[in-house]
Amino acid sequence: MGREQLEIGAGKKRAWSSDAYIPSPGSFGSFVGREEELKLLTAAWIAGKNALPLSPLLIGEPGVGKNRLVYEMARRTGRDLYIFQGHEDVTSEDLACSVRFSDNDSKIMDYVVSPLVTAMITGGICFIDEIGKIRPRALALLVSVLDERRYIDSILLSERVEAHRGFRFVAATNTGDINYLPEFIRSRLRPLIKIGYPKREEINSIIKRQFLSHADKLDELLRDFWDLWDKHSEDGREPSTRDVIHLFALATSLSDYDALGGNSTLKTADSKSPFPLEATKRLCSITSDHIRMAFTELFTGQID
Repeated sequence: MGREQLEIGAGKKRAWSSDAYIPSPGSFGSFVGREEELKLLTAAWIAGKNALPLSPLLIGEPGVGKNRLVYEMARRTGRDLYIFQGHEDVTSEDLACSVRFSDNDSKIMDYVVSPLVTAMITGGICFIDEIGKIRPRALALLVSVLDERRYIDSILLSERVEAHRGFRFVAATNTGDINYLPEFIRSRLRPLIKIGYPKREEINSIIKRQFLSHADKLDELLRDFWDLWDKHSEDGREPSTRDVIHLFALATSLSDYDALGGNSTLKTADSKSPFPLEATKRLCSITSDHIRMAFTELFTGQID
């Protein structure tokens, strides 16, 4: 859904919505695993006659799939997803509304409501990523959103926005940031859903679905990767899904670089004959050497 004008509160103010998040085609393969986490998140969002939906908090290390789980829930529930990225400079009003110069000659400024408020008005899903990085003073605005009141007050709009019945909320934080969340927010974010490292079988399935053009060699290449990981990971920790996707993406790009002429072509490239940066089709297969090169660049210095 693109931006549209929304009617806000009893004062009937007009404001522009935030954009819903729509993954680009081919960004993700089909969803793999996480059945228990999906079950718990779905159950938390079910509203009954005498029960409001809960507001879960996803906790896990970077790259284990917290965001991907939310994207999948939005797809399965058929709701628009609005994402707010948390960071330490967020203010309370950032969570509600901002202003911008208007394109309308008869106006100076336009209101633009946040992803949170857009979801509250339209009945979509609001996902606050890295909520643990937002300062407590800004998070105070969420208190009335996350309890039975289900409204937000905006000073800029001078309006109270009541949540649509279909509104759902979820947040995520990295494990290291959980202790920075104030108790008045933690107590309202329930259930706490821990997202651990995926099993190797799940990672293998994800890679096979995302890199279909190399399907004939992926079993061998995955064995190469896991052999390298076991050799260099002294503390026994597992990689995140993001780690492995990045490695296979880099290995694919290294194979394309070789197919496009590699170093010899790059040395003679100039503005008249530039080196191509788009591989319009899969140029050649990844080899074990490409896996080793990508592994060295991405991981050897981090886990030795």
